[in-house]
Amino acid sequence: MGEKDAARDSAIAAAWGRGPPARRRRTGHGVVGNKPIVFAALLLGMAMLAAPAGAGGQADASVRPTPPLPVPAAQASQRPVYARAATQPTAASALRYFVEFRARTGFYGHTYVVYGELNGRGERVGMRYAGLYPEGGPVGFMLGHVLPVPATVEPVEDDKTDPVTERYVRILSAEEFAKLAAAIDRVRANTRLWNALLNNCNDFAAELAQEIGLRTPSTLLIPDLFVSELREMNGS
Repeated sequence: MGEKDAARDSAIAAAWGRGPPARRRRTGHGVVGNKPIVFAALLLGMAMLAAPAGAGGQADASVRPTPPLPVPAAQASQRPVYARAATQPTAASALRYFVEFRARTGFYGHTYVVYGELNGRGERVGMRYAGLYPEGGPVGFMLGHVLPVPATVEPVEDDKTDPVTERYVRILSAEEFAKLAAAIDRVRANTRLWNALLNNCNDFAAELAQEIGLRTPSTLLIPDLFVSELREMNGS
């Protein structure tokens, strides 16, 4: 066994390019010496294990996360826009005014006005009536065709019940409505006389129409024709 071991050691030393192997210490089970060979094997194994890890680490290091694309400044400043529900108009902002010149049935008819406010739905609210009418009932009416007789601008029952034969409606601004109301109050505060030729119901309606800038026809027309001509002259 000694000669064979010596021959094997000589062959290994020749393969590694070294001289004759140094004297080795034996154990009962074989060789535990020759440290250079063991170290070389260990270094070779470690190099083989480290190479894939190094390559893998190199590959991982070369990979960089893709940065997010830049957002244009104009787009970044945009904010979601929501449609705002339409607000309901308030009673004050929706309030409008009107005046209606009317002719109704009668002996030969009667001209008077209805005026007031319109709400947001176009409905008439606070309607008021006014018209120059002779006092004294039928007697005062007949006498007024000869002499001036006392008159009133307060509505009579027939203004609210008799059929309307002609009408002309105008939508008024707040300023126009104020002028109209002031003119009616002025006539009401001063005693007026009614006469079929000199100062009749058409004269009263014409005075109100002129207060709001309307042109007026002859006051000697019968009420139907007066209101119809008033509409024609000023447009519907």
